[in-house]
Amino acid sequence: MFHYYLKKIQYLFFPKKFAYPKTVVEYFFKKQKTSIISFSSIAGSKQSIQTNEFFSLTEKFNVLFVKDVERSWFNSVDVQYIKSFLQTKEVGCIGHSMGAFNAIMFSNFYPIKKVLAFSPQFSIHPNISQDKAYLNYAANIKKWKFNKILFNKKTEYCLVFGDTKEEMYHMNKIPKQKNIKKIIISNCDHSTAHMLKKRGKLKPLINSFFRTSI
Repeated sequence: MFHYYLKKIQYLFFPKKFAYPKTVVEYFFKKQKTSIISFSSIAGSKQSIQTNEFFSLTEKFNVLFVKDVERSWFNSVDVQYIKSFLQTKEVGCIGHSMGAFNAIMFSNFYPIKKVLAFSPQFSIHPNISQDKAYLNYAANIKKWKFNKILFNKKTEYCLVFGDTKEEMYHMNKIPKQKNIKKIIISNCDHSTAHMLKKRGKLKPLINSFFRTSI
C-alpha cells in the first residue's frame, strides 16, 4: 500500500518525472474470511479510485477496489501488485463492463472461487469484435497481451447481461462450459448492475452468490 501512495504523491507533484501507477488498489479489511476484488469500469479519472461500484460489499467482506488506470482491458493490469494485497484463501471477483472482463481475466492468474460479472465484453479488439462502441479505447491499447476473454474450468462464473442486441452479441460469444452461468435481465441495456440496483435485486444477488460455498 505504501509504495502506491508514494507513487501517487510523486505523480501529483512531479508529473513529468514519475509515471502514474497503471493499477490502483484501495483495500477495506474487515477481518472476514472472504475477500472480494471489485474491478472498476471505465468511469472515473486517473486520480480517483472508483469505490462507488458495489460498495455495499464492504459491509460483509474484505474488499479490494481495483482500477485499470489505462482502461486497457487487462493488458496493463499489474497482477502481482493485486496479489500482494490478498490475505485470505477464499477470494471472489466482481465487476461491470471492462471491470467484469478484468474480473474474469484475473481468475486465470489466481485461484478465484467465484466471479460475478455484469455485462463483460468478450473482446474489444477491432480485428475480433464487431461491436464498434469501444474503438476509441482499443486504439489506446498499444500492446495486446489479451485480445479476448479467457475462462478457466475451476472457477464458478455467473455472467449477467441485458437483452439488447449489443449485449446478446457479447453473451453469445462466451463459451459454453459447465462452470459458466449466464443470466439475461429483461428490458435492460448495458447498465445491468445499475438496473438490478434500481430494482432492489443487486445486493441480494451479490450476497447470495458470494455467501454460497465460497
